[in-house]
Amino acid sequence: MNGRAFRGPFAFPHLRAVSSSRFHRIAFAAAVVAYLITAWNSTGYHSADEHFQVIAFAQWKLGELPQEHLAWEFAAGIRSSLQPWVAVAVFKAAALVGIHDPFTRAFLLRLLTALLALAAIRRFVRTVMEPYSGPSQKAFILLSYGLWFIPFLSVRFSSEGWSAIFLLHMLTSMLSSERTRHWALQAGLFAGLAMLCRPPTGLIVLSLIAWSLTIRRDPLKNTGIILGASAVVLLCGLLLDGAFYGSFTPATWNYVKLGLVGDPLIQFDQLPWWYYPPWIVKYAIPPIGALILLAFAVLLWKRPSHPIVWCALPYLIVHSFIAHKELRFLYPLAPLVPWMLMEAWKVIAPSLTPVPKIFIHIAALLLTVANGLGLSVVLTEPAGEGRVRIAEELHRIARPGDRIGYAVDLPTAWRITLPAFYHPAGTSEEVVPPHVPFDHPERLDFIVVQDGHPMPIADPDHALKELARTSTAWGTRLMRWYTWDEGQKPWTLYRVEPGTH
Repeated sequence: MNGRAFRGPFAFPHLRAVSSSRFHRIAFAAAVVAYLITAWNSTGYHSADEHFQVIAFAQWKLGELPQEHLAWEFAAGIRSSLQPWVAVAVFKAAALVGIHDPFTRAFLLRLLTALLALAAIRRFVRTVMEPYSGPSQKAFILLSYGLWFIPFLSVRFSSEGWSAIFLLHMLTSMLSSERTRHWALQAGLFAGLAMLCRPPTGLIVLSLIAWSLTIRRDPLKNTGIILGASAVVLLCGLLLDGAFYGSFTPATWNYVKLGLVGDPLIQFDQLPWWYYPPWIVKYAIPPIGALILLAFAVLLWKRPSHPIVWCALPYLIVHSFIAHKELRFLYPLAPLVPWMLMEAWKVIAPSLTPVPKIFIHIAALLLTVANGLGLSVVLTEPAGEGRVRIAEELHRIARPGDRIGYAVDLPTAWRITLPAFYHPAGTSEEVVPPHVPFDHPERLDFIVVQDGHPMPIADPDHALKELARTSTAWGTRLMRWYTWDEGQKPWTLYRVEPGTH
């Protein structure tokens, strides 16, 4: 990463008055505050796996959840026990100080993730920012902590979130090889942890090793150290899995085997090979998403030997030809996006010299506004469907014996009904299709209805009092724009009360 310092045509004279080291300290302090706010507000879970394959597994190990309530991945033995074990440890530590409510327990997991992510990003930034100087260096610092989706993903106690953290540490160790004596050992340990969290990241690990051998021409012994350290971590993971499941369970291998040969009893959605680029444009917010694709194309064309290209290209190719696609599969690469944007800017900046700076400033302003809108949502809104907001209100007011009704079709009820972890003790629930009125509203104490659906109580002897919503009005509006009006509409919790008739 040595080389001539790069400035670029940024025109932010007010940034020049602050030294880069001091600016980084200020940015890091601000990021700590922002990530803590995100960890607090981003309640719930972004994907079902974040809860049902981590927290639910920990609940089972603690004796809080019957095995029959676990996801099929438990019986298949394809989930590494590393993160469930971490959750068990956090929950036990919380219990020692009297913390038992699910919301604080889940927050502690997000808080731990945020702190680990901040440490990884800080180490990475300090390692790779040297080739930049002045405003460009400070822009890289801001992007590394504040690109809108990074705070959100950095608090997710999920396999994708933790594998991203460990991969970033691995890459940092490799890039700091000139000043770190045992960099290969560090890289191997972090690589093993990344693969334990999410086995497909092994593609990124192998790609980085190949880059080290063929592009940087590191001695072969370093490859042996990386592979050996990774193998030790994977072996420790095997022991952890055996202790967790109660029998020999090679979870990482089971995951890889299922991905390679499939299972006729398990059917996933299938999407065409070209689906990821449109998803990136759409869900990274179109101006930013388009810029990400452009930056990757620039590096692929002009700097194919760059480690970012080696990290991302094989991983993207393999995932593109796997029929089952989810955007979260790409999250392990997310922390590298700010570096990719700056490296691409370094390549194309000289050719933009004839362009009037006013146009560059207008483009920068539009991207800043888009990024600010994204940040405003992820810092303040809950994750996923926002159902935990409903759960928090129910925990506050519901009593044992209360009944909760959900106006939702049974196949999609999992989107809004509360998992056992968040379910108020002693309450029961009933699910009725949204266009079918409840037969006996007098038996219900609360009803959850999605916007746009008819009220499931037509009885004038009963009325509904709004108590909580899964999203704020402004958050709902922004999410409608973000999903191009394709996302799930918010839900509202009502109390069933005597009517006026």
